[in-house]
Amino acid sequence: MRKNRYIQDIDENPFGEDLVPGCYVNNDPRKPKIEAFYIPQSEEQLEQNRIMEQKIQKRRISNFKEGVNIFEDVQKIDIDLMQDAPTNWAYFPLPNDTQLISLMNSIENIGLINPIILLRHPNYGKYTILEGKSRVLALKCLYERDHLDKYRYPLCCILDSEKVDEYYLRSMVLDLNFKYRNIPQDVFIKMILDRHALLKKSKKFRKESNIAELLAEEFLMSTSSIYNYLVLEKLSEEVKTLLYEKRISLQIARLFAKVNPVIQKMILENVDFKEINCLHRMRFIIGDGTGDLTLEKIKERIETSKDLVPEKISFIVTINYKLLDKAVENFLDLKKYASMKLTGIMGDNANRFCRISFDQDMMKYYVDQNLVDQKAVNKLIATKVQEILSK
Repeated sequence: MRKNRYIQDIDENPFGEDLVPGCYVNNDPRKPKIEAFYIPQSEEQLEQNRIMEQKIQKRRISNFKEGVNIFEDVQKIDIDLMQDAPTNWAYFPLPNDTQLISLMNSIENIGLINPIILLRHPNYGKYTILEGKSRVLALKCLYERDHLDKYRYPLCCILDSEKVDEYYLRSMVLDLNFKYRNIPQDVFIKMILDRHALLKKSKKFRKESNIAELLAEEFLMSTSSIYNYLVLEKLSEEVKTLLYEKRISLQIARLFAKVNPVIQKMILENVDFKEINCLHRMRFIIGDGTGDLTLEKIKERIETSKDLVPEKISFIVTINYKLLDKAVENFLDLKKYASMKLTGIMGDNANRFCRISFDQDMMKYYVDQNLVDQKAVNKLIATKVQEILSK
């Protein structure tokens, strides 16, 4: 698809109060150089400003307390009369070509489901787009292709700039653009899986990698995170039900996805539901997904799992720097003891059975002041048994 002429760089057009912090220390090289000028105002001007501020405050309190009926004024508006909101109000990215095509197809086949929300200004023939910038872009592209009135004159909700406070409008813009963040995880999972199923039916997206990339862009997630959700397609209806009802964790659900739906059901029918979110036991029962799990083997694993304990446990230890040298010595003794006792049983990677974690950047300050020995620190982060046991 050629670069759309409606997607273009626009000049900064901030409006109203800048809510983003802009305070700099004097030695900050990015501190802007500002020359302040004082312009005296007459008593009449000061009184006008005071009355205006009172009016704004009254309107603001009313808007946030009583709300605003966005459906009070609904009408069809020419897309050529719509302009972008100020850049410090709406700074969200436009859809890429793939997303734009998807949106255009949706509007073309289903229509504009959600009205565009506009702001009307007195004595000004244009409307500011508060919500629906991507839809307006899609409508312009559709109208350029097919000169139909349904694309040029979409249904819009009109708000009056003299009746709605700036802060309320800006809050609305943020809420409408970030509303997906309030979606519960079970609903979010359903959205991803449903969207995945629909894209698979599209001729344009037959490859699983292409679908994952598109989903990652749409849901603002990494591709690897999308794959972690898509693996849930392998779940049986019973396990999906538990997941949607928030009775099992996402991590446990991924374990179930390693085996086929028949085995999933057999495990559910025999496991104690009080232990179903016990990660180390469920990991043992389900296994790595290879081989055939019979009902007899499943029951045997469930019984054996009752005596299993987690393989690892983590401690968080915070100490005063005066104890640092002694603490490093004790941690190193523990790591040496673990290396000698478990070497040959669990391999040569010492971190598998005893891992000491700390802020290495902060540790440099203590090393610089000779509060701790650098060789000892190196041994704490070493993974090879030989390095840990060396003198």
